[in-house]
Amino acid sequence: MKYLLLFLVLFVAYQIWRKQQRLDAAARRRDQAPQQRRPRLEQEKMVPCARCGLMLPVSDALHQDGRNYYCCAEHQQQGPAS
Repeated sequence: MKYLLLFLVLFVAYQIWRKQQRLDAAARRRDQAPQQRRPRLEQEKMVPCARCGLMLPVSDALHQDGRNYYCCAEHQQQGPAS
């Protein structure tokens, strides 16, 4: 009977130790995660299409001059909205 009680106490102590190890590992991963998993994305300027007003990134926009940006070639040919 005393061996069963000793085994039970050791088993509970082991489970508590193991749970604490898991919590510590999770905390370490949580502290390191923002630096490793989330690369900071660069924001790109958004511009409206001069014809329809659709907002799109500057890199995707078509433009004739520095002022008017267009979402497609058809809108670029039609020119700015009146």
